[in-house]
Amino acid sequence: MAQFYLLSIFANIVAGLTLAGDFLGERIPFLSSFKNLRENRTAQIVVGAVTLVIGAVKLFLGSPGETVLIAGDLLPALTGIALGGVLLVEAFRAEVEKQGGKMEKVKKISKAVLSYRVPLGIAGVAVAFVHFLLPGLIIL
Repeated sequence: MAQFYLLSIFANIVAGLTLAGDFLGERIPFLSSFKNLRENRTAQIVVGAVTLVIGAVKLFLGSPGETVLIAGDLLPALTGIALGGVLLVEAFRAEVEKQGGKMEKVKKISKAVLSYRVPLGIAGVAVAFVHFLLPGLIIL
């Protein structure tokens, strides 16, 4: 479906730029607005949930002209699931810390995942651009 193809690309770019917003905002001034998006908890939840759902749907819907069902968009789908999951983890981690929760396991997992949020965000943007330029490749 062509709509989900474009929606997947757009969601991965927005989620990737949101995760890497503070890093990219320092180097490219017009991307500094994504830093504000990352600091807004509601925006994080919405972008994360939408990207996660679109990534899950993309596992079963192929890009235009594809014949391979699941492996056709495997990398963009997994990237969307990962970006959405990291955004949701970051949003809910901040809420747990604000409430003074004693959830040590959640804090340990979120610390391990969130230490790689900038490289994951940049990789998500790169996967989205390559998927946009080469939609018919198997696995991409």
